[in-house]
Amino acid sequence: MDQLPDIIGYPLAEALQICESSGYEIEIVVTRPVKATTEENPRVVRFNVVSTNKGVVTVAFEDIVRGGG
Repeated sequence: MDQLPDIIGYPLAEALQICESSGYEIEIVVTRPVKATTEENPRVVRFNVVSTNKGVVTVAFEDIVRGGG
């Protein structure tokens, strides 16, 4: 585990596969806008390493109805 996996922006399922193949155990934290209307398409917005083989992945749900996507 010399190099951190570059998973920012990846869909959650794909990011978890990358982390697992890199040897990391992952905890997931969810963040969302106050007025979120959907809980679909989680994407990674942050990856923090908390120990040698453990990381925390923060995900946010895409809200494509409100623009930007």
